[in-house]
Amino acid sequence: MNRTAKAGFLLGLVMWSALLLAGGYALRMMTAPVEQRIMRIYGAGNHHALLDEAWALVEAHFVGEVPDATTREYGAIRGALSTLNDPYTVFIEPAPRAIERDHMRGTFGGIGVRLQRTPEGRIVLSPTPDGPAARAGVREGDILLAIDGEPLPFPARIEDAMRLRGEVGTRVVIEVLRGEQRLTFTLTRAHIELPSVEQRILTTTLAGTALPVGYIAIRSFNERTATQLEAALRALDQANVRGYVLDLRDNSGGLLAAAVESASFFLRDRVVAYEVRRGQEIAHRTQARAPALLTQPMVVLVNENTASAAEVLAAALREHQRGVLVGQKTLGKGSVQFVFELRDGSAVRLTAAHWLTPQRMQIDGKGLMPDVLAAGDPEQQLQAALQTLIARLQPTPEAHHNALR
Repeated sequence: MNRTAKAGFLLGLVMWSALLLAGGYALRMMTAPVEQRIMRIYGAGNHHALLDEAWALVEAHFVGEVPDATTREYGAIRGALSTLNDPYTVFIEPAPRAIERDHMRGTFGGIGVRLQRTPEGRIVLSPTPDGPAARAGVREGDILLAIDGEPLPFPARIEDAMRLRGEVGTRVVIEVLRGEQRLTFTLTRAHIELPSVEQRILTTTLAGTALPVGYIAIRSFNERTATQLEAALRALDQANVRGYVLDLRDNSGGLLAAAVESASFFLRDRVVAYEVRRGQEIAHRTQARAPALLTQPMVVLVNENTASAAEVLAAALREHQRGVLVGQKTLGKGSVQFVFELRDGSAVRLTAAHWLTPQRMQIDGKGLMPDVLAAGDPEQQLQAALQTLIARLQPTPEAHHNALR
């Protein structure tokens, strides 16, 4: 190797070494804080060291926006619960939990509107009759823009309108969009009751004679269901109805205790369901309730959305020969969830038990098959229920006696 080539080789080697040294220094400068933090993480005996190590790398290198500590914590809880592989064990953030709590109570302070989110993320209002919003002039289809001067985010979530609820007697100012108009309403919050039970009188015919039939729909099971059901039964009793259609379609459940209370209006001294918790079995029995509808013919309407507590009631009525199931196969949710509140208003809903029917049948994942299958739209299903009820009625009015007492 001549002198010139040798000098070039040495110069290249020096430059290459310098590049390596600079790259190593830059890499160390970039990772040193992370390495030091990781050392502190493990040195502190942290039980969540692996999670913290991963997050330290996110904070050091992620090119997008890093969520705040609360969002990270919520995500960690969701991820941990997902390892249980149970679709009904979930984490609930504070705002949705507050809505859920109100639904279970059946009453809250509000302005009397139903909220619907459009696909593009607008919150549309539907005022309930005689509520504060309806009395002030809020109309069906008004789009909620702001609450107390603070605009809703876009796209908005139902939870963003939670501030409409509050203490009874307090005021709230809302801005809505109606067509091209922006309108402002000042409303005073009032007691708003969520209807759990609906009732009306249907008319059918038997042997050419018009017969009144009591129709009761239980939409969900909350703390006020038994009270509302009692009022519905008393109102229908005054009309001397000959039989009953109990509609549990699209009832996704609710409080197990409310389903047991509801069964107590139709059954006496019977087991409604068995609850099994880690080997411990609890029998849920009917309680003495008045009025009691014990003998008049009854059919129970169910569909694919009838679930949980609604299935508890439907199964109990059928297995005690109190009602005939008409409609479609039910969802098949045979588990019981306990809700545990966390310190910030969020909650964890955990599957803590399974329930069995009075004949100790497991319906989880199976559902209840109706005695009379009825496809078609809701009105066709209702007509099938009425035809089934007619077949159970006596043909003469003299056979009717009032079973409510």
